[in-house]
Amino acid sequence: MRLAHGSTRATFKDKKSYHQVDNHGLSETSVASDHVPNDLLIGCHECAAIYRQLPLPKHGIAECRRCGAELYRHIPNFLNRTLALSIAALVLWIIANLFPYLSLKAGGLVAQNFLAAAAWSLFQHDMGELGLVVLLTSIAFPFLVIIGLIYLLLPVAFGYAPWQAARVYQLVKVLQPWSLVGVFMLGTLIAIVKLEDLANVIPGLSLYALTALLLVYSFANASFNSQAYWQLISNYRVTVADLTASDQVLQCHICDALQPDPARHSCGRCGLPVHYRTENSVQQSWALVAAATLMLIPANIYPVMTVKKLGKGGPDTIISGITNLLENGLYGLGLIVLFASIIVPFTKLIALSYLLYSVQSGSNWRPRDRTLLYRVTEIIGAWSMVDVFLVGLLAGLVNLGLLASVTPGIGATFFGAAVILTMLAAQRFDPRLIWDTTDEHYLDMEYAHE
Repeated sequence: MRLAHGSTRATFKDKKSYHQVDNHGLSETSVASDHVPNDLLIGCHECAAIYRQLPLPKHGIAECRRCGAELYRHIPNFLNRTLALSIAALVLWIIANLFPYLSLKAGGLVAQNFLAAAAWSLFQHDMGELGLVVLLTSIAFPFLVIIGLIYLLLPVAFGYAPWQAARVYQLVKVLQPWSLVGVFMLGTLIAIVKLEDLANVIPGLSLYALTALLLVYSFANASFNSQAYWQLISNYRVTVADLTASDQVLQCHICDALQPDPARHSCGRCGLPVHYRTENSVQQSWALVAAATLMLIPANIYPVMTVKKLGKGGPDTIISGITNLLENGLYGLGLIVLFASIIVPFTKLIALSYLLYSVQSGSNWRPRDRTLLYRVTEIIGAWSMVDVFLVGLLAGLVNLGLLASVTPGIGATFFGAAVILTMLAAQRFDPRLIWDTTDEHYLDMEYAHE
């Protein structure tokens, strides 16, 4: 088994301060309120380092000392808290989809729409593929994540392990990055500001419910403790003694369990397939980056929407739309659209290209910083979807006959495709490849076998 040399420490933090944990155990200021077996091991999903899982204080977070990724945390009463928040989120989701979302009043005419109107308007303009993306990311995927969490937690609250928990958990984990309620809300705020000089915008009950849903949904996801959950429903454990006969340890990217036997092709805890590294990660990411780059060309050439007021107006590209906002004095709105539509997509492509090149060239330059770059790139990519949501919202709401109308353009389809491809490229990239050229892979032998 290949191990790191020298002393090793894991960094723990709570809301107030940082505590260092050395190879003799917890400091007195970090006395845990729960109990973890002192030989239980855990792996970092971003750099593949292995640590002994030590107890944490309440609200404490254990971070990988090598790459800075979060390893696990201690969330008191996470089961009941997450279940209650998920049920509340389901109620708010139902309200948000049953009542009017926004209304537009101008010249005696009133246009009212529901939450699904943004997607439906794109279908009506023969842009069904983009409408499907809006429908899935703003309505369907958040619903499936909420239902999935309730399904996973409710039986456990009554002392039962849910049937096919691993498959449902996998679905929840895959769909969470694509549940873009926050991005949709930002698109709504931009649409309201943009329509202020056109008509009177009246928020509906659905808008207030969606705002509350965003908060409750975010807290529910943040309260879910995956490590504690799997320890509740499974007796599978990997300890120090289990690693002595292996020189390659696999890690399940669904439940994060370590697999000391490299001959196994399925996780011993959740039963899903495991792999040493994501297969063809670099090649697939390069292909997705190239495709996204090609999509950005027509996305910036063709119009994304056409706005007409009293019969006047014309098609706008992304650049001309930003220019119009700045010329009309909407500097804040213009900068937001500039950042989300221009800076983020191109920066993400450059960052991913650099990461892929550094991995292929075997670079060992500042792996921690490159891992942080990957982490930021993965997080910010989804916010570029705000332009797509904005187009759908305006097209669905502004339908006042001769007074005003908004028609989506083909450029929005290309831009949506570019955003999705960059998100997929970031997800297919395996950050553990960054660390494969370094000398340090696991904890030192003395610490692991103390």
